[in-house]
Amino acid sequence: MKSSDITAILTTLISICALVIATLSYQRDRNKSNQDFLFQEKVLAYKELIFHVNFIFESFFDIMDEMLDHEGSTIKWEKFLNKESEYYDGLVADLYKSIFKALPMIPSDIYKELIKFGQDSMQFINSAFDKNEALTIEAHEKLDKNLRNIINLVRKDLNVDQLNLSLSNRLK
Repeated sequence: MKSSDITAILTTLISICALVIATLSYQRDRNKSNQDFLFQEKVLAYKELIFHVNFIFESFFDIMDEMLDHEGSTIKWEKFLNKESEYYDGLVADLYKSIFKALPMIPSDIYKELIKFGQDSMQFINSAFDKNEALTIEAHEKLDKNLRNIINLVRKDLNVDQLNLSLSNRLK
């Protein structure tokens, strides 16, 4: 083999290696870009979902207060229910809309917990509107547990603790 043949072979090998490295680099950057986009979308979806869940939970304090403080007749209670039931049912319906909008991005365990929260919310509304104090308090405690579980699952999915640690180290 002549030196020109060796040079041609080395040049070809170097070119192939450069092409492989460029292709792998492109794929890695594209994957990273897709992951960054998905992460940003998840953050936005989770912000909306957690807002809805927390808003519903906080709103239910009003029902509990009304139920526990109500000393009027059953007819007055039914009038209150007719006026308020549409509002609270609408809150849960909005939660379900947000869940289904975020469905492609959220893991199944978080989806299941959000659906469970929606179902437990309807149970809470029914027990409160039936003026069953024991069931209402029990249902509210169950919702509190669900809310905390959802927040923990979201934080775990987003790896918030590790991200905060990395950010803290980067800012030092």
